[in-house]
Amino acid sequence: MDKNKMLKYTINEEFPILDAMSLIEENEHRSLIVLGDDDVVVGTISDGDIRKAILRGELLSTKIRNVMNLNFIFLKESNIDEANRIFAKSRIFLIPVLDEDNKIIDLIESY
Repeated sequence: MDKNKMLKYTINEEFPILDAMSLIEENEHRSLIVLGDDDVVVGTISDGDIRKAILRGELLSTKIRNVMNLNFIFLKESNIDEANRIFAKSRIFLIPVLDEDNKIIDLIESY
């Protein structure tokens, strides 16, 4: 995957939610793919997830791993054709395509 695209749409789980807010504002897709150790995808975080966390009393310094969505949508390379159906039925804007080690090999954008 293109390194610039990776930087635009991913963030490490150890970063604070304030950093996630900044990246989401820049990428204009309302969400990020969250990476753990060795760049393995461990979740997603959206502007809605952050808003809910703040309303619960979380601080902007709270680590993303404490507020990310662990039940996220992804595709494997073999079923990449499902992306349009997923975008039509959900309110997500990014779908990671993962390899067998749950590392990103591509990222599909809805717009």
